[in-house]
Amino acid sequence: MRYLVRRLIQAALTILGISFISFSLLYIFPGDPAEFILSIRYGYEPSLQDIANFRKVLGLDRPLIVQYLDWLSRALRGDFGNSWVENKSVAELILERLPVSLELFAATFVISLIFAFILGVLAAMYKDKAVDQFSRIFTLLGISIPSFWLGLILIWVFSVNLHILPAFGYGSVKHLILPVATWSFSFMAIKTRFIRAAVLEELSKEYVFTARTKGLAEKIVIVRHAMRNAMIPIITYISMSISHLIVGAVMVEVVFSLNGLGSLLVKSAFERDFPVVQALVFISGVVMVTVNLIVDLLYPLMDPRIRYGD
Repeated sequence: MRYLVRRLIQAALTILGISFISFSLLYIFPGDPAEFILSIRYGYEPSLQDIANFRKVLGLDRPLIVQYLDWLSRALRGDFGNSWVENKSVAELILERLPVSLELFAATFVISLIFAFILGVLAAMYKDKAVDQFSRIFTLLGISIPSFWLGLILIWVFSVNLHILPAFGYGSVKHLILPVATWSFSFMAIKTRFIRAAVLEELSKEYVFTARTKGLAEKIVIVRHAMRNAMIPIITYISMSISHLIVGAVMVEVVFSLNGLGSLLVKSAFERDFPVVQALVFISGVVMVTVNLIVDLLYPLMDPRIRYGD
């Protein structure tokens, strides 16, 4: 129980730090955001009086700590204010784009994980055989080929030349195939390599040798013993790599012109729409902290030998 309380406090402090970093983005970018937004809205250089009035409307003339505490209290209630560019609620903008990103993320995560598990375990079981050689070539290609380049090649082959899959848009399973394939490729390659290494390490240990000498079938040795012990580093690595998956969403959504959260982040950053950027950075951080916390708390369930001391 004390460990749980300590981890919850650590998570809360981490989220507090993320919130401050998210809020500080407003002051990290060069230039006066009020002047920039007024220039976009009205198409001419605003006067000093216009800028001062606009800063007052936005609350930018208040002390920094007051602005931060006000922003944090509203953010914790899901209120990130209004977009400066689109003049809509930030929460509304995020909810509009969330389904696209969730569909992409879920499909990519599930497909790539299943493929990586199958190929990684088979490569470990049949080390130096044909399937292992294939996994090595596949992981090398997946790590070496930039995702944006792969996305453009897939568009050129399947959309421009073969005309069998749409290059852009959203609304059907066909629209998801190329983005998911592009996004999954490097993710599958990295996970395959890690799963193969983790299973191979367990297969080299003494308890596996003992199980084999007792006459247990190879599949039982791998599934019941080696895989069970290899799951902890694998799940830890997968939870950590979710951040890479989130970053990959930005590239995929931009290449395939999908209106998800990644493209919203890029668009808002270019337009200096700080409320939207602050909200997306803060939400991404909270998601990562929550995933890591859940994985930490699941360790004793995955391996009963693990006991957290007080």
